[in-house]
Amino acid sequence: MKVCHALVALASLSLMASASATSLKLSPDVDVLVIDGKQMSGAILKGADSLELDGGQHQILFQVSKNLRAGLIPMYHSPALIVTFNAKNSRSVSFVLPKLNNETEAAQFNKQMNYLLVDDQGRQIPTQRDVLNVFNPGHTADAEKLMVTYNLSGARAAVPSFAKGLTDKKAALAQETPSQISISYLHPFWTRLAANVSFEQFLLLFKLPGKQERTS
Repeated sequence: MKVCHALVALASLSLMASASATSLKLSPDVDVLVIDGKQMSGAILKGADSLELDGGQHQILFQVSKNLRAGLIPMYHSPALIVTFNAKNSRSVSFVLPKLNNETEAAQFNKQMNYLLVDDQGRQIPTQRDVLNVFNPGHTADAEKLMVTYNLSGARAAVPSFAKGLTDKKAALAQETPSQISISYLHPFWTRLAANVSFEQFLLLFKLPGKQERTS
């Protein structure tokens, strides 16, 4: 009987979470570096078409990387760009880039940041934008730390809540909270459940006895 109730609860929570989930469509010309203060590794993104996010506020640090002409070396890399947006009521979010076929268009993009974020209906999503000038492309491992500093700076695209908990890595790890974004890539169903606060409370009712004995 308890198992039946558990399955019903899981199904209900799945529907609730699915209704608020948003797919971030990935582009081969957009290198996603940090999402919501969390570093994105190449292993997570490699071969992925999209990432599952919740339907709230998000922040992405990214670069545009593209060959402006066939066989041209080196490849064009834009500055590190920050975009903050709210994905509420959007089933998907996609980047739309301008033409980048030559050095003139690339230079214009560097100045104007004239990209768009659109939803599944092709409607433009309001954004706050900035450039992370201190980012060094040769040290991508520093991107997460740089975003912590940025989000505490009060700059126009900053989201202070994305810096909370990351200033103290040990405290963040002690919470044993899985990365929502990386899990969503591996298994969107469970990520959406994990994003639901009620689901966390639900799990407390079904802890393994062995773990309970060890912690008692």
